[in-house]
Amino acid sequence: MFHTNRTHTHFLCWFLTGLMLFTPGSSLIAQEADERTTLLADPAAVPVPDVVDTPLDVTYLLPQACLVISLRPQAILASPFAKMMPIEVLQAASLHQSGLDPLQLDRLLLTVEPPAAGAPNYAVMGSFISPVVGKLHPQLTQHTTPNEQSEQPHLKSNHPLMPSMYFPSETVLLATPEVTLQKFLTGKFKPAESSLHEHLMAAASDDVYLAIDVVPLRPLINGLLMQNPTPPKFEYLNVAPDLVKTIELRMNLSHPGTNELVIESNNEQDAQELLGLVDKSFDLVRSQATEEITRLKQNSDPVQQAMGRYQERMMNDMSTALAPQREGTRLVIFRQSGEHGQMGMLTMTAVSGVLVALLLPAVQAAREAARRNTSMNNMKMINLALHNYADQNEISFPAQANFDDNDKPLLSWRVHILPFLEQNELYKQFHLDEPWDSEHNKALIAKMPAVFAEPSSSFAQTEGRTNYLGVQGDGMFFDGSKEGKRFMDLRDGTAATIMMVQVNDESAVPWTKPEDWEFDEKKPLKGLIPPLHAGVFLASFADAHVKSISKDIDPGVFKKLLTVDGGEVVEIP
Repeated sequence: MFHTNRTHTHFLCWFLTGLMLFTPGSSLIAQEADERTTLLADPAAVPVPDVVDTPLDVTYLLPQACLVISLRPQAILASPFAKMMPIEVLQAASLHQSGLDPLQLDRLLLTVEPPAAGAPNYAVMGSFISPVVGKLHPQLTQHTTPNEQSEQPHLKSNHPLMPSMYFPSETVLLATPEVTLQKFLTGKFKPAESSLHEHLMAAASDDVYLAIDVVPLRPLINGLLMQNPTPPKFEYLNVAPDLVKTIELRMNLSHPGTNELVIESNNEQDAQELLGLVDKSFDLVRSQATEEITRLKQNSDPVQQAMGRYQERMMNDMSTALAPQREGTRLVIFRQSGEHGQMGMLTMTAVSGVLVALLLPAVQAAREAARRNTSMNNMKMINLALHNYADQNEISFPAQANFDDNDKPLLSWRVHILPFLEQNELYKQFHLDEPWDSEHNKALIAKMPAVFAEPSSSFAQTEGRTNYLGVQGDGMFFDGSKEGKRFMDLRDGTAATIMMVQVNDESAVPWTKPEDWEFDEKKPLKGLIPPLHAGVFLASFADAHVKSISKDIDPGVFKKLLTVDGGEVVEIP
């Protein structure tokens, strides 16, 4: 039986090995050596071999591929562009972690199909100029069992998501799930059926070729956009998936050839609209860069001023080099051709700039989605701790605080659920009969557990301020009484009763302080807006589910969700 974490570790190991060994970024971290150069300062190491120009083999191209990457690592590493790069380091790292030598890798072909019910299907084929059978690092094969009945060397995967390793010849390695491998071997796959087949064959001699068929990915992309609303700043990009048909990147560093990034649209009208989106994205990048340049140039330090002038010069040069143009249904983001080696660095710099401009909104949106997911997970864990507390205390949730003999609140409910968050040792350090800001207890504020730290907050975890506050007020989950609510008190239903909200930084409080968010009739969303996440704040319900609430929610509906026994019928937005 496979353990999930271990399986993910193996999969990650394969993924990182592929990135290190085969991606353009890694391949370009190299140094050209002549025929007499022996790498690794090891006499047994293989010298840089002559570049072999072999035909592109598409036998193992997935027929429904939406992503194709073709690389010629050996040619790239022997190119003038790689002359000053640490090729020895790349080779040593690759041999150490995978057992494979990138200097012997003539061609790599990676194809991926769109995810259906589970993980996406994939196939990775590496063609080497020397035998690779038996050279794989044990860490990459520990999830496999040798198939003794196979005519060719075959390491069969014991897990459906992990790759089997098959060697069609002593110099070719195919890594793909076992089910996919059998379809290749039985002829059920026909590479020519792939929509990217013609594109790939036309780029067979390119050092780097990447193609994405966006059409089958549109439902997935649009679904993700619906689940994770785009920050307002980048909402204009939401239409892009429906405008784009394919994306192609071609690069040549070892020989004369075209270097270009081209986006194919559905029609000329869509191409024109897409051009507007790209121009707007470039303007956004330039605007952000200009702000930084202005800040540097206004600095009193002459070195900082010089850095500002340098960045300004580079930005102007890049703006000249990157001038997207429409050619019918095609949008040419960047194109450069000429003798190899003459424009290699400019090519890489320009393409990097383009990718930054195109990917910055996506990266920012992904970071925002990741932070929001972390926030939701934090609130779920806190909610479950509240439920576990109730299970251990006669079906009663904790009160907002414990109190001294004079009815003064001492420590927040957040302290009292620590044992149910695997923080019992921290809980034992508190003096429960002292207020939160006593000399002893105050020193523990900096030890706030990560579960109370909001990832989108400007506060560091060690500052001990939390954005996760209970709902406080008459008729609400925390009403200030010495007794906590019981399940039977939640007459509106646990699924329709908010017990905790995510507040903005202005309303964050020391996590041990018996203070929470209090509803204000005149300003119902005070402390919640402006929200930490684009257009929404998070709310945790008494049934332990967490939901994103629009900042534009009707105040009347929101109040009904806050009360525990108002008797209203509420349609949860």
